[in-house]
Amino acid sequence: MTTTHDRLRHFNYFDPADTADKWALFDHARSHAPVVRTDHEASGGPFYLLTRYDDVRRVMEDWETFSSTQSPLVATGVPSLSPIDDDPPFQGEVRKLLNPLFSRSALAPYEQAMHDTARSLIEEWLDDGQVEILNRYAGPYIGRMLIKVIFNDLTREELDVAQEIALEVAEAANPEVFARLFGICSEYLERAKRRGINGDGVLARLVNARIDGAPIPTEKQIGCLGILVLGGLDTTRAAIGNITYRLTQQPELEQRLRDPRWVRRDMDEFLRLDSPVGAMARVATRDVELNGVLIRKGERVQARFDAANRDPEKFTDPGSLHFDEARSGHAAFGMGVHRCLGSNMARMQIEIAFQELLARITRLRLAPGAEVAWAPGQSNCLHAVDIEFDRV
Repeated sequence: MTTTHDRLRHFNYFDPADTADKWALFDHARSHAPVVRTDHEASGGPFYLLTRYDDVRRVMEDWETFSSTQSPLVATGVPSLSPIDDDPPFQGEVRKLLNPLFSRSALAPYEQAMHDTARSLIEEWLDDGQVEILNRYAGPYIGRMLIKVIFNDLTREELDVAQEIALEVAEAANPEVFARLFGICSEYLERAKRRGINGDGVLARLVNARIDGAPIPTEKQIGCLGILVLGGLDTTRAAIGNITYRLTQQPELEQRLRDPRWVRRDMDEFLRLDSPVGAMARVATRDVELNGVLIRKGERVQARFDAANRDPEKFTDPGSLHFDEARSGHAAFGMGVHRCLGSNMARMQIEIAFQELLARITRLRLAPGAEVAWAPGQSNCLHAVDIEFDRV
């Protein structure tokens, strides 16, 4: 007979059965084994699985004890995932280089393009009365904006290829898929260099910057582009799909999202409940005790952001949406020095996506026969969000 603890020890986030049951598994872990060793090789094990908020926060904020170097959840087969697999001081220098490009003020010139892109996509299916939100709205909307913000001198076709591979990585990460994504980033980078890089965008900063007097190594330039593609395409797409799904389950929420105040008042609660990024990994740089468990130097931990965001010690009734109390401190954008670089862009894209969506449609509901299933993988994203709607 397989016990809950046995399932935790063999937890595999690429397994549909474990994905379907993970909230119950994480609840059990928090109460009985908050730091449990999981050994499933297909999901990058062995790990110590962390499910309590305080443990996740401690690990993510102590980069000297829990290093990002050589700690991806699964083997990628690529030389670098910079800056998420770098530690300070190099990681901090790359962040300082790119942070200004993702501030709210730096993104403001793209705001109208976000509105125009969302509107044009909605027009494609508005008369149908139904749509699959992830692939006909959220995905193309995010992808087209990445062309302008990150790869602004590439073609739509080039980014479509990167988008397709990025979504494969989210659901079936393996060295072959990673190699395809980062191979394309390498190809795009070389094309841009041959054409000449002007202006002050992402590519220009990565190519022209000097850190400690030396250029950023090419493999780290490629890694950074790949991570921006993954982070921009997969997680924000997932967030738009997840929020849409919640609207179909609680129709009264539509009126809250029609109030512009929802962006500051409510968005974080949606992100807390359905954290787009489920987990990140770290490796211990020394022997350390965590919640009574000895983790030895070189062993790895899997910090579950999604489990931390549903820890009842931090959030009351954590499995439900609550907008009547302040619930600050969620881990949906990560914690510590590696907190999400693109959080401002993600918030802006989500805000505009729903502003334009709810300007044209109302009474969002799941289409008859729609399957509601969470996709396995590192993200928390539904396989599909098939909805019906009325026109406003």
